[in-house]
Amino acid sequence: MARIGDFGTVKRVGECTEQSDARVHSAPRPLAHHRLGRSRGQSMVEMALTLPFLLLLMLGTIDIGRVFIDYIQIRNGVFEGARYGSTQPSDTTGITNAVLNHGVPSDTVVTVTHSGDWNTIGGDGTITVVASRTYVPFTTSFLKKFFGIGVFKLKESATMQVMT
Repeated sequence: MARIGDFGTVKRVGECTEQSDARVHSAPRPLAHHRLGRSRGQSMVEMALTLPFLLLLMLGTIDIGRVFIDYIQIRNGVFEGARYGSTQPSDTTGITNAVLNHGVPSDTVVTVTHSGDWNTIGGDGTITVVASRTYVPFTTSFLKKFFGIGVFKLKESATMQVMT
């Protein structure tokens, strides 16, 4: 007698017994139920594997945004300080306050330098305002370990001719 899959043997009509009838007539179990349980577990494993990378990507995006905002604020601050210094070149405290009051981070270091003849009217004097800040990203340990990127400095300067 020939076997056909797992559904029993081929028999002539009238030769079936109760045991072979059960095998021939029973339907296979639905596989969807087993696959559903497996796919839930598979989804959990995939999420566990990809979640750290997604979080790192999100934190990296936030870090890049923070760096960009800080850089723009420092750039605008040194411009405002140089603009104020072009009319008041001897007021170093006022120049520093003009930079710091323009929205730069509080730990920004401001330096003011003069060059040329800025004490006489129509002189060739210039004023340079430099602001720098050490930036520490959220993802410092990971970036340092795998990419060698860690704490870095943001630095911007602006130079204007003294108008007095």
